[in-house]
Amino acid sequence: MTAQMSNTVINECTEADFSDLHLYAVLTGDIVSKENTVPYAFLQKANKDKINVFSACWNGYTSKYKITKNKELVLIGFQYPALLPEQIEPDETYEVAVGDFWLDMRPSFFEGFVYVPFKDGKLITNKNEWIFRDGINKEESIPITRANKLLNFLLKFGRP
Repeated sequence: MTAQMSNTVINECTEADFSDLHLYAVLTGDIVSKENTVPYAFLQKANKDKINVFSACWNGYTSKYKITKNKELVLIGFQYPALLPEQIEPDETYEVAVGDFWLDMRPSFFEGFVYVPFKDGKLITNKNEWIFRDGINKEESIPITRANKLLNFLLKFGRP
């Protein structure tokens, strides 16, 4: 499988740091058991005439979001990646997400998961409520986690 492009997030909330993470989905449902987990159903949709599907962008577009100072997630646009020199004009929109949902964030498409919760449309900044999976540690930064994985690999498979 080809690594997929992440969505864009502008973070205005100083209480949460996502600098080493990329947003791959906004989800609803039971993240813990992974049952009934589905993409959040925004009312605004990408323009079907601009969608450009290719191996690194199966949706044919990426979404652009903003996390506001008030801890709200807002869908602010759609971007339509294209191979150079072609360019497809992005679309702007504005829709505030409501209810309970999760951000599926990762250092890269193939690397670990951090599920960041929103309750009643507000970001939960307490990392104890976030769900960390597949080698991502809430106590360490992503670069330190990556360095530890590399060191463990080298110790295990390196020279005797």
